[in-house]
Amino acid sequence: MKVYETILSILEEKGPLPIPAICQEVNHVLSSNREKPILPAQIISIVTRKKDLFRVNGGRISIHPDKYPFSLIASLESFGDISYQVRVNFVKNRFAALVWRNKENLQPFSDFQAITPGDLEEFKRELYSMNIWEWKPTYRSEDGIIIEGKYWSVKLITKGKVYVSEGTKSFPENWDQFCNAVEKLTGTPFH
Repeated sequence: MKVYETILSILEEKGPLPIPAICQEVNHVLSSNREKPILPAQIISIVTRKKDLFRVNGGRISIHPDKYPFSLIASLESFGDISYQVRVNFVKNRFAALVWRNKENLQPFSDFQAITPGDLEEFKRELYSMNIWEWKPTYRSEDGIIIEGKYWSVKLITKGKVYVSEGTKSFPENWDQFCNAVEKLTGTPFH
């Protein structure tokens, strides 16, 4: 786990903290992984570099409200094929994944397999690293009328803002990373 991810986890659990308290918590969490302790100057440097994720107010550091996720809804629809939707509620620490098929494609699903879902906290860390809030609102192919391909949408609701992106046959640069993170979380395909 990267140090900034550790800081995010600590702030999420404990709320806004001053730098010395963050430093102490980070060193406690990462003590077995590091030879030297993290210094307050390093915490300041990380918070400054990742200023889009953190807010400094009155000497206390918190997660920026526009980046603090509450929920996420992602849909991926293939014209005439399998479609997917995942809903994640970060507040209640739950998610649901739906898979459905077009009625013309009524092939039975393969044998039922027990699915072990992934870690919601790990998924949240991956979301932070993907910067979904920087995705464009719309991604479109230049093909004109589209009769096959994939339509997708992602709605991320944070404490301070709602981010919506969607597209047809065109995707953000880190789309595959996003799909892999969803698959790892849900244990079901999302592609």
